[in-house]
Amino acid sequence: MEFNTQNTLQDALIAHKFLIHMYCQYGIECSNENLRALFSENEKVAMQHDLKIFKIMNEKGFYPTTPAPAKDVKQTIKMHTDMQSTLEKNLKSTKK
Repeated sequence: MEFNTQNTLQDALIAHKFLIHMYCQYGIECSNENLRALFSENEKVAMQHDLKIFKIMNEKGFYPTTPAPAKDVKQTIKMHTDMQSTLEKNLKSTKK
């Protein structure tokens, strides 16, 4: 198998998805604040790289997407915002 541009980009995207997952997992399980901040920063950088790779793949037609209807996007944002508010409310009530 020849390792062409598409294969290379797919491999890089898979690697970054794995890194993002691991940095998130390490950060969740880390009790040291400095180390937690480092994992969070590394996750953020890996996500930026992941987005760049995705955009290149999308522009080249290697990762086609279909835009979601605006209504669906708004509904999803509202659902996740509501979930976050509920989590924060529950967290505050458990701290009392």
